[in-house]
Amino acid sequence: MDVFFINLDRAADRRAFMEAQGKARGVRLQRLRATEPKDLAPGEYERFADAWERKLTPNEIALLRSHAALWRMALDRPGGLVVLEDDAVLSPRFAGVVQRLPQGYDLINLEDFGRAKFFARRPGEVQADFSITRVIRDKTGSAAYHVSPAGAAKLLTLMETTAAPSDAFLFAVARLNMAQVEPALARQAHILTERGFDPGITIATSICKERIGAPKERKRPIFRVRRVATQFRLAGLHLRRLFDVVLRPVAFDDDEFRAILPIRIDQA
Repeated sequence: MDVFFINLDRAADRRAFMEAQGKARGVRLQRLRATEPKDLAPGEYERFADAWERKLTPNEIALLRSHAALWRMALDRPGGLVVLEDDAVLSPRFAGVVQRLPQGYDLINLEDFGRAKFFARRPGEVQADFSITRVIRDKTGSAAYHVSPAGAAKLLTLMETTAAPSDAFLFAVARLNMAQVEPALARQAHILTERGFDPGITIATSICKERIGAPKERKRPIFRVRRVATQFRLAGLHLRRLFDVVLRPVAFDDDEFRAILPIRIDQA
């Protein structure tokens, strides 16, 4: 199973962080140079900036293009590939589990972002060290997932006509057949820090530092309509909780992460 991480040229500390994890976990992490706003084709940002529920930033469009570069690579790999962002902290089980992921899903989420999501009530596939449960609607977080060739094809087709932040694109805009690994195999460094862990690196999420969508921009009618439509879809999922859907957090083993943190970059 090929595993790639997305990394900006200027983010040398994050690259060292990921490479240290690859060495420690016994997995070959391959680097993909992240797309930057300056790399976007002329007019590309303007074409997609208003495609979502608020105005997107150039950095968000660029990050989506970075993910798309790996989706294209997944098309030619029968088993798909694993996509990581360079702030993902990996479980010591990571290497062993990703080699045994089941086929048949468009996308399998490997991370926990600390938010509840809508799971199928029906029990999933259980193995000795992990389980796979079907996800009806995910919430957020695009830092660690497996994408199959079929899933990649659906995502790339959708990208021809629309855009969204990478996690919203994966879990809300695209209608994929998704599942979740539990206990989760990754958490973003800043999420761990917020919960009292020391991942070994201080990472601020630059993608959210500056939003072009100012409050007055959010009031544009088209954005309001799209947000209302999303709320209607979520209301339908809440109704399904009476029948075949459960809203719950992702299982996450604090102890296995506490045992490996902080990551020692100087030993990479």
